[in-house]
Amino acid sequence: LGDEATLNPSQMEQKVMEQINARKLKHERMNEERKLSKEQRSEKRKRKLAEDTSNSFVGLHVALFLVKDMSHTYHRTKVDLNAQQNGITGGVLECSCPKLALVIAEGGPKAIKRYVRLMTVRMKWRGENFHGESDDDDDDIQEEEEVAQVLPGGEGTTSTTTTKTQKFNPNNSCELVWAGMGTKRMFHNFSFQSCATSEAARKVLEARGVAHFWDQVLVHASGRAEEFHFKLGGDDDDDDGGEKRGMMEVSEE
Repeated sequence: LGDEATLNPSQMEQKVMEQINARKLKHERMNEERKLSKEQRSEKRKRKLAEDTSNSFVGLHVALFLVKDMSHTYHRTKVDLNAQQNGITGGVLECSCPKLALVIAEGGPKAIKRYVRLMTVRMKWRGENFHGESDDDDDDIQEEEEVAQVLPGGEGTTSTTTTKTQKFNPNNSCELVWAGMGTKRMFHNFSFQSCATSEAARKVLEARGVAHFWDQVLVHASGRAEEFHFKLGGDDDDDDGGEKRGMMEVSEE
């Protein structure tokens, strides 16, 4: 500004402030013009979550979870919604005897990583700190809003209000049974199915070519025999020469 700034510093300061404000307004205007609409943000999020699992460098990832109780609406909704958002196929297979649920998730590596975090870290399986929770993650906030909309009561009904009449199981839990690579998707979508017995549940998966998933979850659950009432078959005298060793049977109690 040279000598003019020395002669009239107040006027020069005013010009500098005008230039600063002009640049600020220009910056804010450009940001507003580039701002995405709600639909565009949703589409961008879908593209971000989408993964091409047919790519040999990406591959198909699979994760199996053992859940003690999947009866709560909050858990069912969040498990289903996250699967849809992340392009995950598989489902929840609930068994009445023994009472447990197998959650199968097929998807890309990023999707499965997010899903494992949901199931093992973020999910409130026992309802701990469920009321008045706050989350700084933008994706989590959007997810909570979507959960509230699809829960019974429709849009405007929060998950907190909906679940007041439904109590959480204080002994509930979720464990990652196995995670690894798969050759191809064995499921076309993500769905829920209930079976009365372990044998019926295994037949459901056998039709999909993944009966070993049920065997894996039973073997995992057998480490908690007092809780699930399991015993290893083939430990006694076996006419089949031990062919059933490692298979699971429900104890008669």
